[in-house]
Amino acid sequence: MEKRRPVTEEDILLTELLIARSFGNLKQSVVQASSGAFSSAGTTIKKHPYAAAGAAIGAGIILYGLFRLMNRGGSGKRSAAGDREYSSRPNMTMEILSMIMPIITPYITAYAEKYLGRMFARNRD
Repeated sequence: MEKRRPVTEEDILLTELLIARSFGNLKQSVVQASSGAFSSAGTTIKKHPYAAAGAAIGAGIILYGLFRLMNRGGSGKRSAAGDREYSSRPNMTMEILSMIMPIITPYITAYAEKYLGRMFARNRD
């Protein structure tokens, strides 16, 4: 069995100092990583504003649809036989999509044309 020297108060203070430094470095790394992620996201949004807007709209529509699916309950009318009848209210997601699509279609088309044009221009070189 090895003989070890006893732990002194100086050892404890040194360990506390090293832990504090390590924690400080960890905090600094987390702050730098998060600011780097936000700046890269900001740069991407500045480079591709239409794509970012389209992605945000698409995510909103998807989240709304998921919310509607999760909150669907027994609110529909029921017949005497117990079969569920659908309410006369139209599908809200389809209504929103039908209102939004004429607005965003030109932007998506222009972005796709520009992206494909650049992609094919690189292939020619």
